Amino acid sequence: MLASMRSVHGRRQSKPRHRSIPALLVKTVLGMSPRRGLRWAGGNGGGDDEAGDGAEEGFCQAGIPQDAYGAAVVAMVRDVPRLTSKDKAVDRQLAIWNCLFAFIVLAVNLVLQSFMLAYIYLYVVGSDVRQVQKLYKEFRQSMYTSSGEFLQDKWVLYEDRQDLCQITLWNRPFYYSILTCWNLVMLIEIRNTEEFIRDILRVPLVEDPKDMVKKAGDQEHCVGLTWWTKVMVVGCTALPRLCTAIVLLWIGCEWLSATSQFEDLVMNTVAMNFIVEIDNLLFEGLLPRHQRKDVANISFLCKETEFEATSGELLKTRAVYRKSLLYLCCLGIFVVTYAEWIQDVVPPDIHTIRDMCQKLLTKDLQPSCVGQTLYLQGMPSSRECFPVSNETPGR
Repeated sequence: MLASMRSVHGRRQSKPRHRSIPALLVKTVLGMSPRRGLRWAGGNGGGDDEAGDGAEEGFCQAGIPQDAYGAAVVAMVRDVPRLTSKDKAVDRQLAIWNCLFAFIVLAVNLVLQSFMLAYIYLYVVGSDVRQVQKLYKEFRQSMYTSSGEFLQDKWVLYEDRQDLCQITLWNRPFYYSILTCWNLVMLIEIRNTEEFIRDILRVPLVEDPKDMVKKAGDQEHCVGLTWWTKVMVVGCTALPRLCTAIVLLWIGCEWLSATSQFEDLVMNTVAMNFIVEIDNLLFEGLLPRHQRKDVANISFLCKETEFEATSGELLKTRAVYRKSLLYLCCLGIFVVTYAEWIQDVVPPDIHTIRDMCQKLLTKDLQPSCVGQTLYLQGMPSSRECFPVSNETPGR
């Protein structure tokens, strides 16, 4: 490492126009302890805008996501420069295999997620939306006059009333709760990606790709990135992940709005969350153990902003809370806006069946016999609820 530092320092003196890694960054890397809670590392992120343990001189550490995207980032930052390195100590064959597996897994992940999103939207969501719209259309044609008056007397005899009351949109509190939960799931993906992009942009610039990664003990630190590497990392990993999260958020809201059975809401949410987990499944299932360990042991060295460098802990904490409050407000605004004005499954007047469906589900469709097993066993009430065919009443 000392020899590497001297060579870096020597190049800066002999070629003043060449921007190499500042000596301060190398000193910071050698002097900092590994951060235990790196962001995006194993799900134990340290939170946005937090400095790594032991970071010095205006720098902090940020972790790399341990999934298919993270493996591709490590390959771009560390293994691709090793392919052209003239250092005999570098294992080029290992770098080739790392790049090959990382990029194949990334490509498979993008293809699978794209195809799953397309198929779910075309063959599942579209079919469910049509089914709900057809059911509500038949209800309006059967239960309303040409002048728009509701025929209350026909409701008891309406055959599809039980299926109609399974549409979640009439139950606003339940519908809003489901939408909020799904938006929270996707907010995690969007927020993590946004923080990752900010971390990439805050990594110092270097000219030589060989200067991007430095090793300190068992840990590796990305102390700088070239312009092309930043573009590749953001364009090939962060942006696809962000686009997938936004598209899946929209499709999920549409699917949940078109759910025609209350019990299907949970299954639909699990099915959509499966798409989010594809990158983790590929990472754990296809990549060798040493490559997964490399992703966990590397981190970015990010330069603190002027606000972070000059502000105290209280001001930093307030800024973090303001950002979380902003996300919360955006979440609430999106849920209300989508539910009231954007969703195109059924018209807003579906709330007119709320009272009738509430009565049907809470009274007419409740269990006929309620009581503990010990109470029903051998008691007259059990014989009244579950009579035998030849039993004489009152006997």
